[in-house]
Amino acid sequence: MSRRLALVVAIGAVVTILLTTLSSRTSVETAGTLLPLVVAAAGVLATVIASVSVVALARSRRTVAEVSEKMTDRLAEREHRLEQSNRELERFATIAAHDLQEPLRTILTFTDLIERRYGQTLNTEARDYLLRVAGAAARMRALIEDLLTYARIGQAERRFEPVDLRQSLNEAVANLEPLILETGATIHAGELPVVMGNQQGLTQLFTNLLSNAMKYRLADAPRVEITAERQGKEWVIAVADNGKGIDPAYHERIFELFRRLEPRGGASGTGLGLAICARVVDVHSGRIWVRSAVGKGATFFFTLPAREPNAE
Repeated sequence: MSRRLALVVAIGAVVTILLTTLSSRTSVETAGTLLPLVVAAAGVLATVIASVSVVALARSRRTVAEVSEKMTDRLAEREHRLEQSNRELERFATIAAHDLQEPLRTILTFTDLIERRYGQTLNTEARDYLLRVAGAAARMRALIEDLLTYARIGQAERRFEPVDLRQSLNEAVANLEPLILETGATIHAGELPVVMGNQQGLTQLFTNLLSNAMKYRLADAPRVEITAERQGKEWVIAVADNGKGIDPAYHERIFELFRRLEPRGGASGTGLGLAICARVVDVHSGRIWVRSAVGKGATFFFTLPAREPNAE
């Protein structure tokens, strides 16, 4: 490159001298003699400059490509480490939650035995203590089950298959049949599509959203409306209820782990239901959000990838 630059400088100097000489001559014959030399030198100069530019551009592109490749490799390595770390955390949560179930089963078994065999002989205070222990153990069991569900969602197979959302919804309704009968809830769904996803995760998603709609109800019987709308390469699913609603100030926070809000308080739960929903949607590379106001019900929206016509 330094030799080319020196050549450019030299030819440029020659052209400059010739132009200066040409401008100082008044003879037409002399100008006619020097003009071809000036044109030739200028042509050589232009060629050399173009060659230098091409070489510089090629080297610049190679440098950019090398830097880009290095950055891509670093990002891929960091992504691999992050994914491995997440898997280890999910595995730890699964093992820890599973191991905690055994002592809880023992507590629940013996509190039940004490209640059935000696409940009549206990005074009011002792019986109250026993019931509190049993209630706390039951809540802990529900929490552990939800933690296991949350951890297993991350470990679920991410090679999706066509899933009929109507079937997922029907399975969710079957899971919640006792609660539906207890609350007198009515659930109506329009046309639901076939999407690319995980059957078990989508059933869990519908189960949690329907359960919330019935738990956080007002005086009227719960009514849930489910609709779907195609937008580009994804489906937007809406689950609307007529329940207590959610203050807009908490619309982002409700999807956090263990988040339970006072405006929708008074119902049993672990605070993991909507976090599980967000996790399922995230695994499907979708989004989830809510539109609601206190006393005016809530509509939960989530997106899922649409099934392409040629998808197997």
